[in-house]
Amino acid sequence: MYRTMVRKQPCSGALLLCLLLTAASLPGLEKTIELGREGLWGDMVSLQGVTMLPGRWGFQDLALTGGAYTPDSATEFLLHFDSPASTDATGTYTITGNGPTTSGSLSAMGGASAAFTGSRQGISLRAPAGGMFSAGAVWGDFTVELWLYPATMSDGENIISWDGSERSTSAGVSQLLSQSMRCFIRDRKLVWDFENIFRFPGAGRVPVRLSGTRQLLPRTWHHHLLRFDSREGLLEYRLDGLPEAILHVTDTGHETGTIASPALGSAFAGPLVLGAGFTGFMDELRISRRAVDDPVLSRFLGRTGVATSRIIDLGYSATRIARIESVATTPSDSGIEFSYQAADTWGGKRQLRNDTDWVPFVPGSDFGETLKARYIQLRVELYPDGTRTQSPRLSSLRVVYEPNLPPAPPSGLVATPGNGKVTLTWRKVNDLNVKGYLVFYGTSPHNYLGTGAAPGASPVDAGSSTTLEIGGLSNGSLYYFAVAAYDTSDPRQQSEFSSEISSRPSRIYK
Repeated sequence: MYRTMVRKQPCSGALLLCLLLTAASLPGLEKTIELGREGLWGDMVSLQGVTMLPGRWGFQDLALTGGAYTPDSATEFLLHFDSPASTDATGTYTITGNGPTTSGSLSAMGGASAAFTGSRQGISLRAPAGGMFSAGAVWGDFTVELWLYPATMSDGENIISWDGSERSTSAGVSQLLSQSMRCFIRDRKLVWDFENIFRFPGAGRVPVRLSGTRQLLPRTWHHHLLRFDSREGLLEYRLDGLPEAILHVTDTGHETGTIASPALGSAFAGPLVLGAGFTGFMDELRISRRAVDDPVLSRFLGRTGVATSRIIDLGYSATRIARIESVATTPSDSGIEFSYQAADTWGGKRQLRNDTDWVPFVPGSDFGETLKARYIQLRVELYPDGTRTQSPRLSSLRVVYEPNLPPAPPSGLVATPGNGKVTLTWRKVNDLNVKGYLVFYGTSPHNYLGTGAAPGASPVDAGSSTTLEIGGLSNGSLYYFAVAAYDTSDPRQQSEFSSEISSRPSRIYK
């Protein structure tokens, strides 16, 4: 189209030259390199405390890795609910029937949680021989802890349940004594009920029930913990780390007295059932053979997460990086800090990936003319909110840059032979960034490794001149020449070669 317009509108040679010079000085078109979205963060070479979760636009977001519990020597069983599985994290409890339906869209810790839809079936787990929920098991200290996200808060929704029995003899008559353990919702509170589980030494069983005092909010994650200290007979229910109900399981009901201990009958032990009739989500269910004093209540165990990109090659030295854009969300007082490293050489005088070289920046801010480089590396640091329950999310990072293209090759190369020399001339490249020209020579086509000429070995720097005499050549030998322009960049960029030309010096030339 430009050529057509020139044909239709006459203009003077001076005006045309002015237009060409103006066009040569205009900034290049902006280009972008995007991390995230379709690339799915494949350009990130290091994720420390950072994970990828389903996010914006149907792709993946970078977010902090949720802190999940880890089994220890006192762990009876542990369910993360991060993925469907046939056993718990200890590998000892077996899920029978339908396993949990996991949801990656909502979790208290880790990447997913178990979703319950009100089915009376729930999830059944079979205890191993010798486990806490096997026939004849005698408990000492124990802790039950879980994260719960109730949706309806209906009375009678079971969170955890177990049924069993023991055979007892009274007046010479043998009979079965039913036992049960229940954790259920009543009046928007969590209730823990033990029927014929606790017994006094040499005596009968005693019913035990603890109920919360605060009504729970629906559609909100809460941490629930029930712990029993067998040395004191103390049964305690904590809600979000705060004491909710305390009971001394003693014959006096106080700190002093005979302590009742939990024990299961040997006649029958049913499965441990989770979420029968419950509607909502459950996460990180753990039962331990110890009284846990220091439960993990923060969703994000670490203080920060760091993600680092690969070293991105923008193609040309002194490329102007206009800005770095981001798409992110920072709920509550969570945050993201952005930084970069940039250099024109990789592994040379300045080595990337040196922690002291990271430069902070505000996404979207224009760098003006201050940031020019061929290589750039990006780093993001993600910080949770003050309660360490919410994570920022990064959906996209985009580097917007103007390539510093090398100059065009010179044209119009002419070689004039002489006695032991060849004089070269060419047209000036109309580019304000051109600083000079390099002259290449050799004795075979496209092989410019010549030596022995008076100006020096190939290539010869002609400076800003558009003519160069190359003396010290052998008469009768055929030489091949090409010229390239170079710009003001540091390190400088070189154009492609001009058209090749050949010439043979001779004594016939005066």
